[in-house]
This record gives sequence, structure tokens and C-alpha cells, in this order.
Amino acid sequence: MNAAPTPVKPLFPRVGLLQVSLQCPRISRSSFKLVRRFWFYVHEYLLVPLSMWYMRRHGISPDSAIYLLPFGLILKRHERVHEQEGHAMDLAHAMGLPAPKFISYGSIDSKWHFPSLLMTRLPGRPLDSIDPEQVDYDILKVDLVKILTRMRSFASPWGKRVCGVSGGPVRGPLMPAAPLPACADEIAFQEYIRWATGFAGRTGRDAERVVKGEEFFALPEHATVFTHGDLNHHNILVGDDGHICGIVDWEAAAWLPDYWEISVTTIVPQRHWGRFMDKDVSDGVYEKEIEGHRAIFPLISDTLSY
Repeated sequence: MNAAPTPVKPLFPRVGLLQVSLQCPRISRSSFKLVRRFWFYVHEYLLVPLSMWYMRRHGISPDSAIYLLPFGLILKRHERVHEQEGHAMDLAHAMGLPAPKFISYGSIDSKWHFPSLLMTRLPGRPLDSIDPEQVDYDILKVDLVKILTRMRSFASPWGKRVCGVSGGPVRGPLMPAAPLPACADEIAFQEYIRWATGFAGRTGRDAERVVKGEEFFALPEHATVFTHGDLNHHNILVGDDGHICGIVDWEAAAWLPDYWEISVTTIVPQRHWGRFMDKDVSDGVYEKEIEGHRAIFPLISDTLSY
């Protein structure tokens, strides 16, 4: 009898992962249409007016997509909200990550009415609202390594499949041609990117990017891991003690090649956060992947319709 193939391990973290991955917690199922419809009316005609009153009373400027509520709740409402974000929060919460608790999803499947997610509100301030001089990046590094190690300790229930949390399409602001359909593995994921970006026939400087892109796609196979997908500083909440107390906006979460979590933060080389995620948090292990991702991003950006 042939031995089972050894699972591919993430390049990062180099230590701290179990030899045998933990079993993934149960992933929530999509709610019934009638349930989604019920919650839509609750959100739209009860919670939105309550939020407007609550924010006026506390002198909080209204936001077109985020509605603060009493009792530590928050309602997210815009055209790109999907129930899968709630499933991602549930999964992250079950893994022991500092994610909001998903409560309900409301939708009536109408282009005239936005869907919405009700969730718990987390403490802390967004990292991008804090003076960089007041941020202890050594603490952030330790916290992020712990969080990412925890996320990567769980085996995907979908095997090598590159897909959304629940096994379906992958969404997100930096995902090419989103919603990107589920792909059987990393090779199929790369093939879809080739198709979506129209690699064939590119000329001039684009042809140089295609060459670098092919070198990128020829790298050894990567592990498929649970990925936030937009782990930038505006989605990280920090407490008064400098520690991470929350990660928000799980709309881009999916099962993706392990480099994606880091490389997607480094698309713009001049940004301090991307350099921090690359050089400090992940110790530069994704240097080749980052170079390749940057090379093909101008081609990917043509397809970003999220």
C-alpha cells in the first residue's frame, strides 16, 4: 500500500505548527431564504433607524455602510455584503481568533435594497488611526505571529481546494475577477488568473510581467490555509496596552495559498505596513512570491470589479 502524501506545510511560520493539523471547526451553512428575509426587515426597519438615533445622541458621524448600535452591536450594510463573511467570522471565532461574533444576515435579493450583517462590536481603535510613533511594532509582531500560527494550524475541510470559507467562490477587494470560482487546487487557481488577466498576447512591459508571473507560478506548491485576505492595518484593532484586540472585515476570508495573506499587503512597495508584514512578521520567507505577485498585479488590477 502506498503511503499517504505528506501534507504541504506553510512556509510561515517556520516553527509553532503542529505536525498533524487540527481538525477545522464546523463551518456554518447558508440560512434559508425566509430567514434572510426576516432579518432583512429587522435590520432595515428597526436597527437602521435605531442606529441613526443612537449615533446622533452620542455625536457620532454617520457612515454609509457601518451602523453603530447600543449593547455592543454593529450593523454592516452595503451592496457587497455576503453571508459568507458571517461564516468566516464564525469560523475565526471558533478557532480562538479575535473576530466579531456573527449574529444575523438579512437580504431580500433585490438590487434596490442592500444586504446587511449584524455582529458584535470589538474594543480597540483601528491601527491606521493611531500615530505610528505611538505604536509598539514589536508587540504587534508577536501578536500577529500568534494569530497567523493559530489560523494555519487547522486543516482545510476542502483539501487543496482554493475557495471561499464555505467551499464556494472567493471574494475580496484584491481578488482578480471576483467572485472567483472555487478552484480544485493552486494550479487551477493560477490557470484562472491567467485566463482572467489575459496573459496570452500581452506585449511591451506587460510581456515582461507575464514572464515574471510564469516564474511566480512555477514556484513549489504552497499550503492552502485559512486566510483573512485583507490583513491591512485598517482592519486591525489595538487596545490601550498596544496589543491586538480585534480583527475586522472578514469579507475577503477564504482558503488560499499561504503566501497570499502576506503578499496581498505588499502590492504597493512604499507602504510601511506591507514591509512590516513581509520583513518583520513573516521574516521575508515569501520574497519570491511577493516579487511575482507585484509583477502580475498591474494585470490583475484590470479585473478588479469587487
